[in-house]
Amino acid sequence: MSSIAYKSEAPATVRPAVAYELSSRGAQWCDYAACGADAKYRATPAALLPASAWVDAFRALRDQHGFDFLVDHSAVDYPDRSPRFTVVALVESTATHERLLLKARVAEGEAFPSLAGLYRSADWAERETYDMFGIPFAGHPDLTRIYMPQDYEGWPLRKDFPMEGHLRFRD
Repeated sequence: MSSIAYKSEAPATVRPAVAYELSSRGAQWCDYAACGADAKYRATPAALLPASAWVDAFRALRDQHGFDFLVDHSAVDYPDRSPRFTVVALVESTATHERLLLKARVAEGEAFPSLAGLYRSADWAERETYDMFGIPFAGHPDLTRIYMPQDYEGWPLRKDFPMEGHLRFRD
């Protein structure tokens, strides 16, 4: 399977107003078919946004288009790519059950805009992403580790993290 391709046209399953909203903010739509992905992985429309449009796009999706539930929010590490990380968020309209997967890229050490002011579920998800990947979220109300000890060194879900870890836990 090759890399994901991107195109300017939204999939037919995306409402035109939603497609326009995201495209006007610089979104490029994922073309999973072009890279040979199985159809079951293409059911949820996905778009890559510029990081600078992240919060405004989610605010518009929530306030104007009914995407009122942040289902999931995490990241993917691509250590050989620049920028290194892709932040990923899945939103749903609880009225229509439409879903959108939105992505944006962020370099190592760069702060990424927080969604915690828009969706309560972003609070925990962003803390988890920070704890496992080391991506800081600008504007987050309490960006502290939740799984690893506060003094733990390293980010366990990065692909360059040693398989044996850095075990320095206290009993």
